[in-house]
Amino acid sequence: MSNRAPPRPPPLPPRAREQAAVAAAARAAATAQASAPKPNEDGVMSTRAKMSLADIALQLRDEQLEARIVHYKADLETSPELDAVTAQVVAELQALQRAAGKEGSVAPPEALDRAQVEIELISSLKHMLARLFRAGEMSSVVQRKVAEASKRFARLFFESELCERIRGSSGEEKQKTMRFGAQALYHVLARSEESLVEQLEAFEYASPEELADARTRLAEVVKEQRNAFLSATMPELNALVKYLTEVLANFFTVELPPEVGELAWEVVKEARLAESRSSAGYKIGADAFPRFRGIFERRFLQRLVAYVEDGMLERVRAKGSEFRAETLRFVSDPRIFSDVCELVCDAVYDFLYNDGFLDLPTDWRARLATTA
Repeated sequence: MSNRAPPRPPPLPPRAREQAAVAAAARAAATAQASAPKPNEDGVMSTRAKMSLADIALQLRDEQLEARIVHYKADLETSPELDAVTAQVVAELQALQRAAGKEGSVAPPEALDRAQVEIELISSLKHMLARLFRAGEMSSVVQRKVAEASKRFARLFFESELCERIRGSSGEEKQKTMRFGAQALYHVLARSEESLVEQLEAFEYASPEELADARTRLAEVVKEQRNAFLSATMPELNALVKYLTEVLANFFTVELPPEVGELAWEVVKEARLAESRSSAGYKIGADAFPRFRGIFERRFLQRLVAYVEDGMLERVRAKGSEFRAETLRFVSDPRIFSDVCELVCDAVYDFLYNDGFLDLPTDWRARLATTA
């Protein structure tokens, strides 16, 4: 009898890995949404709850990022132009170094005084963040990201509204109260759509086209009721989007600008960027990027959640009975904050990379180029 181990199964093809990663990210989103802390009945969240919400948003961001990195790695595996792109990027960075008078004059990282490298990294990062997050006005980059965040917020709101059940304040799920006739009819049709299609298919038809027409008509009825229901929620959504835009604008022009120095200090210190072999006083190396990203996004989310959550809840509470209790719970959905984190932080990395301050791993550079 052979003691040889059974052969390992062949690796999944790139697209299968991508699909598995996306499915895992979707499951993580559902879990994060269910486990996220919720405001109390008065629409208030404790500091501890907000920090927990920031941690959950970061975990969700990591899961979604992993799914996207798998996707871009799959593309890269079949890209014959990768070597040429990489060579061009290296050439551009070398040109930036020469223009800054750095090439040939900087000692190897191990020969530099670590404290001095740390000071230079903090100073450079603070200066560059201050260019993005300016007091009193939003940069064009941040304006675009806030606009995109509002669109994603609207999609999340509609997804939340279309759910038939909602998680209560004590964690249990309960049936939503139907506010509109179209809402109730939509849920009945959506719940029964598969059965209705089976009943349609049980008939005999003069031609396959008539069966296809029957299916199309049923889908149109479901869609019509869904759209009628969602249209009725538009006043509430418009108010929430207005609040989100206001609070984000205040965060990026009032709250965050004075904090960029402290943020830079926290990131450089906690990520130990001065210890990286490829980092120097004038830039962060690609090998240090995972640590840099992890700490930067954690500290960014902690500030974002604490400020935006309070601002949104304050505005919703001020309107009293105009908003439902489930709207208060929606405002604490961690996907809202992970979306803002993705949009803004990716723009930060792109900005730092284009300025020659940050070296990015190849797959990340390709991802930014694809999503730009």
